[in-house]
Amino acid sequence: MKFSEYVLGVKAGESVLIEHTSLSAYPVLFYLIGRAYGWERLILVDVIDSSLPILRWARHAGVELPSGLVRIKAGGTSEWGRVILELDPHRDPGIFLTKFESFVKNYYEEHSREEMVTVIMNSERLVQIQNNRRGFILTLTNFATSFIGNPRRRSFHFVNVDLADGRYVALLEEAFTRVIRIDDRTPKVLKSPNSGEEGKELKLK
Repeated sequence: MKFSEYVLGVKAGESVLIEHTSLSAYPVLFYLIGRAYGWERLILVDVIDSSLPILRWARHAGVELPSGLVRIKAGGTSEWGRVILELDPHRDPGIFLTKFESFVKNYYEEHSREEMVTVIMNSERLVQIQNNRRGFILTLTNFATSFIGNPRRRSFHFVNVDLADGRYVALLEEAFTRVIRIDDRTPKVLKSPNSGEEGKELKLK
C-alpha cells in the first residue's frame, strides 16, 4: 500500500506519531500528507524552524509547497507561509502551552465545518529547551494527547528519534492511535487500530 493511500484511512480524531531520523526521507511524508488531504486543510505547527529541512528538500527535489500554508510559529526566525500565531517557547512553558491550546481550540471552532489536518513538526525540541525535565515531558505529552478524539481534526506528529528523549517518545507511542517509523525511505507501521496493518511497509510511490 502507498503511504498516501494509508494516511487517507486515518479517521477523524486520530493522532499519528511519525518517528524519523535525521537522515530519513521524512520530508517526503510531509509532502504526501499535504497532497493527500489538500494543503488548504493543513495547519503546520512549526517548532523552532523544524520545517526548514523540508523546504530545502522541496527546493532541490523540484517540488512546490504552497507559499500561503497556514503555520503556527513556535520559535525560530523563518517568516515563510501564512503565520497565524507566533509564540516564544523559551518563556514560561505553562504560559506557552496555555496560549497555544486556547488559540488552537478557537481556530477549530471557527472552522467547525471543515475537518482540519494538523502537522506538528518536532516537538521534542521543546523538551530540550526545558532540559528534559520529567515534569515538562508529562505536561507536553498530556497536551499532545488532549486533542485525540476531536471529530474535526486529524494530527500527524513528527518526532526525530535521534534527538528526542526516550521517555517522551514512549509516552506518545503509548497514547497515540498509530505509530509509523521511517529509518531511510521505507515507512513501516508499528501500531494501528487495525492489528493486521502492524508490521506492514508502505510505499512512497
